[in-house]
This record gives sequence, structure tokens and C-alpha cells, in this order.
Amino acid sequence: MSTPEPGASGPGAAEPGALEPVPNWIRSHLRRRACPLGGVLVATLLGMAFTLAWDPVLHHVSSWDIPGDIWSTFRAAHWVGWGDLGGVYNADTQLVTLPGIAVLLAPVAMLSGHFNLTESLTPVILTHPTSWLLLGPAVLLYGYACLVPLDATADELGTDRRRRMVLVALEAVVLFQVLAIWGHPEDVLALGLALYAILATCRDRWSLSAWLWGAALVVQPLVVVMFAVSFHRVPRGQRVRTCLFAAIPTVVLTAPALLSNWSGTSAVFLHQKNFPHLDHATPWMVVAPKLAGDAVGAGPGRLLAVVAAVVLGGAAFRWRPTLAGVVWLCALVLSLRCAFESVMVPFYLGPPLAVIVLAAAATNRWWRLFGAFAVAMAATVLSFRHTSEWAYWLPMTVLLGLGLAAAWPGAVAVRSDARSAAPGWPAPAPDPAAVAVRAD
Repeated sequence: MSTPEPGASGPGAAEPGALEPVPNWIRSHLRRRACPLGGVLVATLLGMAFTLAWDPVLHHVSSWDIPGDIWSTFRAAHWVGWGDLGGVYNADTQLVTLPGIAVLLAPVAMLSGHFNLTESLTPVILTHPTSWLLLGPAVLLYGYACLVPLDATADELGTDRRRRMVLVALEAVVLFQVLAIWGHPEDVLALGLALYAILATCRDRWSLSAWLWGAALVVQPLVVVMFAVSFHRVPRGQRVRTCLFAAIPTVVLTAPALLSNWSGTSAVFLHQKNFPHLDHATPWMVVAPKLAGDAVGAGPGRLLAVVAAVVLGGAAFRWRPTLAGVVWLCALVLSLRCAFESVMVPFYLGPPLAVIVLAAAATNRWWRLFGAFAVAMAATVLSFRHTSEWAYWLPMTVLLGLGLAAAWPGAVAVRSDARSAAPGWPAPAPDPAAVAVRAD
């Protein structure tokens, strides 16, 4: 049983799992993650090549193929760079998530403005916005950085090096549409931070885990469903502080917006506006409130996903799943988020499919890994179709279920009462950088 932290708190507090100096651990960890780091660079280069060359080479037009959603986020990043956090939810930004990603992109926005680079601003879309030459690599690097925690989690689950190398390549393909086509690094970055938070919990680093959860939530709050199913790993004496630390980044970054622009900011948070005529309506439209124009509110469906995650999190307190079980439960609740959406957008599938492929790799069976990847590709392709509500929702939900079945780690990973009879389930492989002999 884990012992509580000493009296000091915060990311740098002395904790049971923190034995090596942090700089030494970072260097060792980066050496061990050479493959995914290389994958991040290669995927970023390929993503930029796609955005700059796809239309000229394939369609014989001179415009760049840049994800349109990123310009609203980039506009919000300008407001942050100008020192006006309260302006991130102005009408010109159309930002519909917490401001973490705008804060991260603020230096890029200021550098772009310093060099007088051009940029699009919906509905004015430029064919060659020169700011993309700075913004594009930043977006892709932030998003593809998730390959590192995906590899670290697979390593912790006992996945061998060869399968992890294949996993990095497959995950880069799964995440491509989220980043290069849709331009939403926040979903993937938050996933990576959440995975690192779970790994920190496994090493009894409670404060570090809490701050990582805080960073993940302020970038994309929907990772709260992962927090719910992994919270059972936090010991009783650390739970209040974990929740407090995890809430601090969101409170600090959203308070200025709420105080200076209550009506606009609260409308974004409460309405969760989505557009069925632009994206893909599902049968859950029946519970979606009608908003101005053609918009509907996504809040009720997302609330159902959060409730389901809380119920599964409560069950996890009884089941006490292993890390493999926690990863699979994360894939399940992320999939439920998609299943309950009233209006689906293809990039929503990125995080659940990435975790499904990760969980399948951890089974150390090639057919499961490639089966889960095939399901992920099928779901991605089908998610771009425009069809009726049921014709869209049913195949997507069935494919998510098939992916979860391919990644199923077995009851011994989900239920602690069967853990002693875990035939063939790999024991976690500790990272040598964090396995130094514990002091005391």
C-alpha cells in the first residue's frame, strides 16, 4: 500500500516514487523514448507536406490544404498574447473549449504578428496564409507529442520494443485526421497529458499526477471521463488535494474570461454549440436543445457520457483494475463520449481509437493490434460520410464496440479478484529511469 506524501506539496514535492533528480529522469526518459520522438518529427514533416502539397499535386490548384478550425483557436491565441485572457471567448474566436490550447499557441501568434505574416479569419480564408508556416509545425508537434506517452504507457504494460515501434507508426496514422485534416491538437495533447497523469499515479507521484490532470483538463475538459475511471488509484489521503490541484489551471485561466465577459463565456460553456447541417447528426439529437439558427446544444449527450464514466469509476473502486484494465476503461469511456454525441465530428474519434489501439498492443498479440487498427481506419473513413442519423451512428458505434473487443485485456485485468490467475498477461515493465532503489 502506498504511503502518503510528506508535508510539502506541488510538482516538486518529495514523494515516494521520486528518487532520481528530475533532470536526470527526464534525460533517461527521453533516451528511452527515442522511437516515438523520431515518430513525432517524421509525422510532423509528413503532416506539413500534406497541407502544403495535397491540393497542388492532387487537385492541381495552388491553394494550401489547411484545417479551417485552427484559425478560430489561433485568433484566441492572439488575445492571450495581447494580455487579454477575457477576450478568448469573443465572437471573433469561436473558441468552444477551455483556453489551455490558446495559451500554448500564444507565443506562435505573437511571433506571427511580429513578422507581419498573413492568416485566415473565418469566413475570410486565404489560399496561402504565411502564418501557417509557423502555426502548422506547432499544431502538429503539440498533437503528435502524444506518441510519447502512448509509447510510455505501452512500455509500462509490458509491450515489447518491436510492437511499440509498430504502435508508434499506427498511432500516427490514427491521429492524422485529427491534426492535419481538422487541426485540433488540444484533443490529442490532453490525451497524452492524461496518460502521463495515470503513469505518475502508478509510481505514487500524487502531486505530479494532479498537476498533469490539471494541464490535461484545461486543454480539453472531456478527458474528465478518463479521470473518473482512474481516480480509484489515488489513496484516500490524497484525493482532495488531487482534485484541488487538478482544478487550479482551469480556475486561473477561465476566471478572467468569466469576470470580464460573463455572458459570452458562460454561453460557450453551457450551450456547447454544434451544427448538424455542417457535421453529422445522430439519434441523440432528440435530447439536444435547439439554439439560435441551425445550432444545437451538445451538453446533454456529453453529460450522459460523464455520468457513465462516473458510474464506471465507482465500479472501479470495487474492481481495482490493473493498469491494463484502466487503459481499457479509458478507451471505453472515450468511446461512450462519441456514442452519446448528438452531432459527431470525425476528429472526435481520434482519442478513443488511439487508446483502443494502445490497449490492443498491450495484449502482445499481433492479430489484436492490427485488428484494432483496421477497425480504427474503417471508423475514420466512415465518419466522413454524410448520411441519415441512424445510418451514421450505428456503424460508428458497432465499430467502436469491435475495437473495444479486440483490445479487451481479460477479466483478470479489470477485476482484482481474478488477478492472481492471470495466464499470459504481461507484468508491467518498469522504466529503468524510475526504478532506482527506493530511499528508506
